[in-house]
Amino acid sequence: MATEPGSAAAAAAAGRAAFVAPETRTFVLPGPLALELGGRLAEVQVAYRTWGTLDRDGGNAVVCCHALTGSADADRWWTRMFGPGRAFDPEKDFIVCSNILGSCYGTTGPTSLDPATGTPYLGTFPAITIRDMVRAQHALVTALGVRRVRMVIGGSLGGMQVLEWALLYPDLVDSVVFIASTARHSAWCIGLSEAQRQAIYADPRWMDGRYDPDDPPSAGLAAARMMAMLSYRSQPSFEERFGRRPQTEDLFSVESYLRYQGQQLVERFDPATYVTLTRAMDTHDVSRGRGDFDDVLRSIRQPTLVVSIDSDVLYWPWEQREVARLVPNARLDVLDSPDGHDAFLIAVDRVSDMVADFRGRPVAPVPPSRVVEKAFAERGVSLLVLGKGKVGRELLEQIRVQRRELERDYDVLLRVVGVADTRGAVVEDTGVDLGRWEALLAAAPATGPVDARTAPALLDRLARLPRPVLVDLTAADGMEEVYEQAFRRGIDVVSSNKRPLAVAPRREDLLRQARRQHHRHWHYDTAVGASLPVIGTLRRLVRGGDRVRRVEGSLSGTLGYLCTELSRGVPLSLATRWAMGLGYCEADARDDLSGLDSARKALILAREIGATLALEDVVVEPFVPAALLAPGTPEALIAGLRTHDEAMAARVDGLRREGKVLRYLARIAVADGGAVEVRVGPEAVDALAPAARLSGVEAYVAFTTSRHADRPLVVQGAGVGGANTAGGVLAEIFRIPAGRGAR
Repeated sequence: MATEPGSAAAAAAAGRAAFVAPETRTFVLPGPLALELGGRLAEVQVAYRTWGTLDRDGGNAVVCCHALTGSADADRWWTRMFGPGRAFDPEKDFIVCSNILGSCYGTTGPTSLDPATGTPYLGTFPAITIRDMVRAQHALVTALGVRRVRMVIGGSLGGMQVLEWALLYPDLVDSVVFIASTARHSAWCIGLSEAQRQAIYADPRWMDGRYDPDDPPSAGLAAARMMAMLSYRSQPSFEERFGRRPQTEDLFSVESYLRYQGQQLVERFDPATYVTLTRAMDTHDVSRGRGDFDDVLRSIRQPTLVVSIDSDVLYWPWEQREVARLVPNARLDVLDSPDGHDAFLIAVDRVSDMVADFRGRPVAPVPPSRVVEKAFAERGVSLLVLGKGKVGRELLEQIRVQRRELERDYDVLLRVVGVADTRGAVVEDTGVDLGRWEALLAAAPATGPVDARTAPALLDRLARLPRPVLVDLTAADGMEEVYEQAFRRGIDVVSSNKRPLAVAPRREDLLRQARRQHHRHWHYDTAVGASLPVIGTLRRLVRGGDRVRRVEGSLSGTLGYLCTELSRGVPLSLATRWAMGLGYCEADARDDLSGLDSARKALILAREIGATLALEDVVVEPFVPAALLAPGTPEALIAGLRTHDEAMAARVDGLRREGKVLRYLARIAVADGGAVEVRVGPEAVDALAPAARLSGVEAYVAFTTSRHADRPLVVQGAGVGGANTAGGVLAEIFRIPAGRGAR
């Protein structure tokens, strides 16, 4: 079937495209590509990136080869390899990195359309080998005008390509760098690959490789990734990072980590691609069709740097020693690291130094005072937090208290480099002292709130730091302008602010277009339901090809709390004062009582379904008469509500006598023709209904879909609270660095 716009398959393709830089270009091979194992691909395109300028004689090229789930964006997954004194210097080198044949990031592979059928190949994609990948790369570099390749470099699957480059094109390639790889796939590795493939095959959605792109075998792919992660690290590193530490009452932290890694791959990769590439790796044997294994390696004449990782349990150190022993002009460098196979993606500074030294380029010594900064440059995330309210305060405290454990779990170093409120901002490139942030912020110059006018100076400074992330925990209007400025500067955004998501449809489209154009992340799941997986669940339903018919629920924990207290006989004015004191309300409680906050949340969910609606299209009935919600001070609001206490109490008592309770509900209905209607308002709910059983700040959302028609899929739990929301924001922050690695 063809991929229709708006389908789950299209959404999955868009998710993969989000991991492809806008600078990526495409080369189409001039003719069919004959495959080593038989058959041919009639049409082949290769996605690629370049850095630097090719010399007039075409003699300064460097070819960089990526690993299994990598892309052509070497400057993202090997960032610290680029620059003066580094392995790759764009001032001297013309660096080329292409997405390999069979992958899903722009080069022809299983997700591409088969010209014979007009549908994706998926499991029918022909068998390929490492040599096929290299031949496609060779066609690309030849078309780019390359006449000499000064160096071919790669790790893991990339290292397999390196050896094939040396053997297939000995007169073109001057030198090779072979990192954490093997000259032939061992029984150990073939077994690991097969176990991972069997996990995919065991998913009933696999359907012998003919699965519906709208409903792929995601669970199988996630399980395969979890197995693979165990071979990418070492047992000591897992013990050090996780031990037997629990993440929750019934979940070990290592289990949480593996599930997280599995889900991250599902969001950016394709199951048939994973099967195709692991099978290609299993075919890898430099001696196939060439003669004796030892003799083939002895035939490699180029100067060769072999990098081995002493804790690697995927491609064991003896495999690199074997290559270094047999290749006549090879030298072996050992990277001592507890991080296992993935050390070549973690200890990038050390790998770069080895390669620069191999190339005869001076390596500047690193002063001891810069050791911490080097580690942060490799694995750091720089956070600028806007808002010091209940959520902001909780987030900063969670980072302060839990940072070491979280960093071990996710292999990421967190640094809060700035905190801002409506008065001003404190920014420290080396990190704000989270034990003193309030005093530092109070002493900072009064520059006003962060808005479209004041943001550029802050964002320019943030953009210069490793992996910059803007964290918006405000309820400010106009932040869509700030987000767009951030995207243009290469800054990702994590936000609990609903307002930018409820702007006019055309403005939101432009904002999302800017995010895509600049290849940035924008995570906002905490905007609805705090830490509850409301948006995430809805998004997975849509991406999985399900058809959403209705969304119903109590989206406001604040109004849920008020309804609970009213049922206990507490006057409306007093319950509202309590909610304000507990931090359950928006900055202005009128947003809750008017229904505007619920309307924004309902609109956000409707847009996730695909509706093109404005906030004005939402039918809103306020919780209390609109006359009580005139602008003014909190004290004026409470005074107005006091005049309505008796009427509200009478309403609640009347419902109780009818066997009903008061709830403030949102309803999103999708008609057969696709039209979407959204309304929010107070309702009389039967005492036996699910919404009636809510207590306190609990939120409740029920999704009725084609696949959940008889029994709606329900998400329920605390819908407000600084600690819950902050925890959700922190989880969103950790989503950003995941998936950027070459593996």
